Amino acid sequence: MNYDAVIVLANEMDIDGVLNTESSLRANLAVKMAKDFKIPYIITCGWAYRNDSDVKIADAFKSYIVKLGLRDEQILTEENSRDTVGDAVFTRLNLVEPLGFRKFCVVTSNYHVTRTRKIFNFVYGSNFRLDVIGADVKFDDSFLSKESESEIAFDRTFCDVNVSDIGQIMEALRNNHPFYNGKIYPKIQTANLTAEAGHDWLVADAGAGADA
Repeated sequence: MNYDAVIVLANEMDIDGVLNTESSLRANLAVKMAKDFKIPYIITCGWAYRNDSDVKIADAFKSYIVKLGLRDEQILTEENSRDTVGDAVFTRLNLVEPLGFRKFCVVTSNYHVTRTRKIFNFVYGSNFRLDVIGADVKFDDSFLSKESESEIAFDRTFCDVNVSDIGQIMEALRNNHPFYNGKIYPKIQTANLTAEAGHDWLVADAGAGADA
């Protein structure tokens, strides 16, 4: 499997940045992929979502992965995302496009694969090759119900947006998504354009696990 990177999505951590079981299973799978298929980079995602901690879950993942034997420089962090949509948007803007990546694998949990694939395909479009795999975690029907509700919310938020149009996607995120428009957490702000990605978006830090 000739991937440029593995993108591993976060679940939760404790106040000290210790990953919960589900996050650990995702990280373990990402490391196994990187080692087995000689994938040069792992991208970790997520902000400091806990009100009682300044630890960014992307950094917590990086610390965990380094302990599993990967070098520090192999782990790239994207610390702006607040949910799966943000994971897709900000990895594309801030890492994947600037670094020229075109083929990557996204690691999440088994119950989360279908929605993750839909979101990443929408944000990235056909110019990128991406696969999504899920760590084997235990779940019940309540997880699937939440996934269905979140997918409906995603469709509503981006119903008038063209696939892979990152400008339209970002505007919809800023204006319509409650995690980014100021309704639940501080509204994200735009900053200067970058030469590589075309955009540089800054996020005001302020808690939700990354799978929302």
